[in-house]
Amino acid sequence: MKRTILFALIWVAAMACDQKQDATPQPELKATSVPYRQQTTIAASGADLKVDLREVNDSRCPKDVVCIQMGSAKIKFNVSDSKNTTEVEVEFKGDSKADFQTFTLSGQNYLLKVSELQPYPISTQTPKIEDYKVNVTIEKK
Repeated sequence: MKRTILFALIWVAAMACDQKQDATPQPELKATSVPYRQQTTIAASGADLKVDLREVNDSRCPKDVVCIQMGSAKIKFNVSDSKNTTEVEVEFKGDSKADFQTFTLSGQNYLLKVSELQPYPISTQTPKIEDYKVNVTIEKK
């Protein structure tokens, strides 16, 4: 009985080691800089989408101040393909695990990720809205 169990365990371990990984590596998506109110084309897994940064409400903690909370920025985009347009809102906190929003456009699901928002606030300066740029990637889901 012990030999049978031992043989079964060895066989299971050998089979587990022999399995091939079918997962293909995903290509690294390159972030595209989207300036305020300047429509920018982003390639999203074969589809060209036009992205327009429409609104930025920046309440991040200035870099020259000590804050209790780091704050966030609410960012609104208009995203369009050749047929339709949708509004996408992202709350940017500087956390790569949370700075994204899913949306549907022309029946296709997409994921919009924000990796950077510039300029970063400074307590002595108020940036003009035209100075804002957002680094964005979009991928099909």
